[in-house]
Amino acid sequence: MNILIVGGGELGSLIAEQLVHENHNITVIEKSEKQAKRLSNSLDALVITGSGTNVSVLLKANVEKANLFLALSNNDNVNIVSCGLVKKISQATTIAKVENYNHYFLNPLNNPADFGIDEIVATKQLSINKIVDLISEPAAMEHIHFIRENVKIIGTVISEDFSGNGMMLKDITRQNKIWQKVRIIAVKKDHEVAIPDGNDILHTGDKLYIIGKSNTLKEVINLYFASRVKIRNVIIIGGNRIGREFAKIQVKNGKKVIIIEEDEKVCARLSEELDNVLIIHGSGTNQTVLSDLDMENSFVVCVTENDEHNIISAVLAKKNNAYKAICNISNIAISSIISQVQEIDSVFSTESLALAEIMKYCRKGDILSITPVPYIDAETIKIKISEKISILGKPLNEVKFPKGMIIGAIIRSNHVIIPHGDDEIQLNDIVIIFVLPESKKQVEKIFA
Repeated sequence: MNILIVGGGELGSLIAEQLVHENHNITVIEKSEKQAKRLSNSLDALVITGSGTNVSVLLKANVEKANLFLALSNNDNVNIVSCGLVKKISQATTIAKVENYNHYFLNPLNNPADFGIDEIVATKQLSINKIVDLISEPAAMEHIHFIRENVKIIGTVISEDFSGNGMMLKDITRQNKIWQKVRIIAVKKDHEVAIPDGNDILHTGDKLYIIGKSNTLKEVINLYFASRVKIRNVIIIGGNRIGREFAKIQVKNGKKVIIIEEDEKVCARLSEELDNVLIIHGSGTNQTVLSDLDMENSFVVCVTENDEHNIISAVLAKKNNAYKAICNISNIAISSIISQVQEIDSVFSTESLALAEIMKYCRKGDILSITPVPYIDAETIKIKISEKISILGKPLNEVKFPKGMIIGAIIRSNHVIIPHGDDEIQLNDIVIIFVLPESKKQVEKIFA
């Protein structure tokens, strides 16, 4: 596929690198000469210095031959305008990254299609949705949705009062038939990640990743992992759009909401815009500010534009007895490292969320999506079985799958199957696979 990307920043360069690896023909337009030179040296792609809103630059990049156009600059205006221009001079599918979606498209009369945009990735909204997920089930540290299939993966940490502590997995799953409706696809012990079998023993501090229907997972959480703590306060460190919109949602849900913001002018605007929200002018890294708050049983979200600020604020919040501390990191490269800090309950990256969303539109053939699993070096792959492959019609317990993969779910005619040994894969099934890096090539061969 011929793919043209406008914007060679962190997100654009990561996507370009991934797409080159998947054998797409990539061209990148980047405004910064310094960044364009760096990309040219590091990527097996054509890199052009210029603006995505310049028609001559688009033509130089052979836009008329592009199958897919990704507008990923850090300027919403550039992304929207460039999509409109591309639609006029090519047949490419256009996808625009738009941070402030409501600024342009809140009015129903303004339709993205009117601007030549086929799909929009609203990055800030992705982050807001992520935090809403985390507070809706505070016992879970991770949520990965497969919305059309009504399936998701949750990650949760085993606490001291988990009834299965010290037990083998096969004995735990015999306790309740609910375990037959979900599947444990990975266990992380310290820094080691493994796909478990029935003989694995679970201990306090282990992290479990479980796949199943959304409502069934909710039941599992309530039965085995729910905390007795009732969240009293929501404390948001950072009064930017993410913090502001999340505050509005939590006020509607009846929560007591506090925003801590360093910029005095932003505090004034927040006071005018938000009702029933306490605005504190100060820093989340200031121990005095945090000490003045009743942080016990509070849910703390750190969403400033400064990664270091967010990390320190989250750690201090936990030191001050916060129940949960959630941290937003813009630097994807360090998010996996920060996730190992014990004091921080969940780490997410807006760029990572956008990366996973955009890559869904870049897949060839039967691979519908490849989604990185946060905190661990693993992926979920969603594949449609549209051609006959060697494992069709065979019971899964008779197939020699590589050690580092597991089939988490099979979707057949809108029916979700959590597979067991006697189940088979059939033509036109959608299969969700969890795979560790060492087994990815073998998985590709099996489903090729």
